[in-house]
Amino acid sequence: MFAVLPNIGISGLANLAAFTLQGETSSFGQQHGEPWVSAFQSMLFAPFVETLLLCVWIEAAVRLGQKRLFIAIGAGVIAGLLHAIVTPIWFFTSAWAFFVYACGYLAWRPHSFPSAFIAAALAHALNNATGVALLFVIARFA
Repeated sequence: MFAVLPNIGISGLANLAAFTLQGETSSFGQQHGEPWVSAFQSMLFAPFVETLLLCVWIEAAVRLGQKRLFIAIGAGVIAGLLHAIVTPIWFFTSAWAFFVYACGYLAWRPHSFPSAFIAAALAHALNNATGVALLFVIARFA
């Protein structure tokens, strides 16, 4: 919930600003020509692979002695910048979401790596599934 609900607001505001300024808005599904391909990637593939990359970042930063808040903020900024390569407006939602995933990972890491990975990956998958569902609903009624 800490990732999903704020992201809906962040996405709405970012898209409204982009629309008002006549900038580029979200382009879900346009990369592959088929929205179902993007939906599969967003809900299953991306949470697994991107969360693994997040774990590498966090584990490296922990070994370097970085503070947990810096690690979580860094994870958000890095993920936001990487997602902005696809669509610039995705920076905002990705930065917030990955900050939350990193916090979840860091909270569960003392228990075990699998627990921490599942906490972050499940939040990631649920966040992406919510976004995909909303985009399909919007497309259906638009």
